Amino acid sequence: MFDTTKTDLKAILVNAQNGRLQLPEFQRSYVWGDDDVRSLLASVLRGFPIGALLTLETGSEIRFKPRLLTGVPPQQTEPSELLLDGQQRVTSLYQTLFSDKPVDTKSQQGKKIQRYYYLNMKASVENPSDIEELIIGVPADRIIRANFGKDTVLDLSTREKEFETHHFPLNKVFDNRDWFFEWRDYWRAKGEDHYDLERSFISGFLDVAGDYKMPIIKLDRTNSREAICIVFEKVNVGGKKLDAFELLTAIFASDEYDLREDWLGKTEKVPVGRKERLLEGPQQKRDVLREVESTDFLQACTLLFTRKRRMLKEQEGKTGKELPRIECNRNALLSLPLGGYIEYAEAVEAGFKEAAKFLNEIKLIWHRDVPYPPLIVALASFFALLGKKNLTDTQKKKLRQWFWAVALGELYGSSTESKLANDVPELYTWIIEEGDKPRTLNDAIFQQNRLRSLRTRRSAAYKTIHALLMHEGCEDFITGKPTSISSFFDEAIDIHHIFPVAWCKKAGIHPDIYNSIINKTPLSKQSNISLGGEAPSVYLRKVEHKAGISKERLDDILRTHLIEPEHLRADDFEAFFNARMDALSRMIAAAMDKPVVMEQGENEPSEEFEEDLNLEGNDDA
Repeated sequence: MFDTTKTDLKAILVNAQNGRLQLPEFQRSYVWGDDDVRSLLASVLRGFPIGALLTLETGSEIRFKPRLLTGVPPQQTEPSELLLDGQQRVTSLYQTLFSDKPVDTKSQQGKKIQRYYYLNMKASVENPSDIEELIIGVPADRIIRANFGKDTVLDLSTREKEFETHHFPLNKVFDNRDWFFEWRDYWRAKGEDHYDLERSFISGFLDVAGDYKMPIIKLDRTNSREAICIVFEKVNVGGKKLDAFELLTAIFASDEYDLREDWLGKTEKVPVGRKERLLEGPQQKRDVLREVESTDFLQACTLLFTRKRRMLKEQEGKTGKELPRIECNRNALLSLPLGGYIEYAEAVEAGFKEAAKFLNEIKLIWHRDVPYPPLIVALASFFALLGKKNLTDTQKKKLRQWFWAVALGELYGSSTESKLANDVPELYTWIIEEGDKPRTLNDAIFQQNRLRSLRTRRSAAYKTIHALLMHEGCEDFITGKPTSISSFFDEAIDIHHIFPVAWCKKAGIHPDIYNSIINKTPLSKQSNISLGGEAPSVYLRKVEHKAGISKERLDDILRTHLIEPEHLRADDFEAFFNARMDALSRMIAAAMDKPVVMEQGENEPSEEFEEDLNLEGNDDA
């Protein structure tokens, strides 16, 4: 039926290389980002467990169409095993440790990037516990740049430059002899011998990786179709494993506490669970909480619990490394004691409800418009700490500034657990105790040229600008009313093109330009239909006639959308586009309370993911 064994990591990667280990075709694509890859590498180089793999011997009753792992050279090879669980891990390790090609991964902003990974030999030997921070990913040309591509931060583009800075390329982990021969020759020519560094680095990291073994649960070909499907569904439902909530439910059960019942309710003891209570009352007011998950709730509880734990140690006089961390990662969630959950669950539930009120106030009303779901966790945790206190106008202004900055700066695209752990206590200290600003306010920047590439709801900044326009009071073209919770849903307000798609196509304007957020604004369904596919000069006259509105009044409405009326009435797309880009930049700068960066350029080439441009409702495409 099945066998459990430990296999050398190198052997697993060799099997992937030669096609003996492949994926079933229906597995999702490789999706891990740069931070995920570095974290995995750190675990392997330290010899820490990264979980078991699940494989299926081919030739069984059920046949899956195979495909090679991402990055493996094309070949016509029949696999002997299919990898049912562990694709992201094995693919990451193959591309980083075994392939000479750069790793295709994603940046924090969700852009496609390429990376080679290196480890600083000296720093890692001196501080092995910091290895995750010392593993660096460099672009395909092996040069890290800053200041919009103008300055070189680190150049590893030649073997000699690797030697000079003691940066070891991790794709040489299993084939490092020649690299070290050349490294020794390089330093001996300079009259230096780094034997101790080499010995410590190899024994501390490369030998560990070379001897690394992964547990594999192997399903043999004798398993029935039913057995294979049941096993696969259990480990790969929606591409997800058992989450922390399910595991914590099992842990709490030993204390006769039903966490699932507390969250979902629908039992005689708990008819209405916390999830349903978050959405109680007028549904429209809490729609932003519609996709809050059980693990989000646990994260907020864990943040508060670990914060209190740290504060108690501070009161005991503990300092530095003696202080436990504030955290909300998977391990922290699984370490949350039942008493800690019970202590904070009520406050966190109230915190989520207050977070929904705050989001509604800044015109984030629909769950699909939330820039990053973890931002709701941060807000809920903050309001849970606040308790029944009310924010002053100045304090609420600070909270808005933080929210706009994080969302527009697109800072929550990855590593959200560490960002939450930093932001929640720092936000509370800054707003309530008048301490230092959260670090994210310094990290957040918005480059004007980013406006051109924001085209769909998949971008956090896109959704944020949509909300910010409504928050600043943009009025509907026909009704002349600003957005409210009821009008948002009753009038089906969504973000639509200003210069219609049909007109832009006829004018020869490129889709990348006319689909930009610069050419979009919040409008009711009725107003969008009235625009049709005609030139702005034509549809403005139709709106005036249909709504019985004067030219002067409609011009005033257009200005609430940061649109210069004369540009629309003259059908001057270029003048409109440039003027509105500047106007949106001023609005963003005011929201973030820091200037928009006007310089253009990137630290490395990147490419936007292909996006579905039909997400914004029934425009005239």
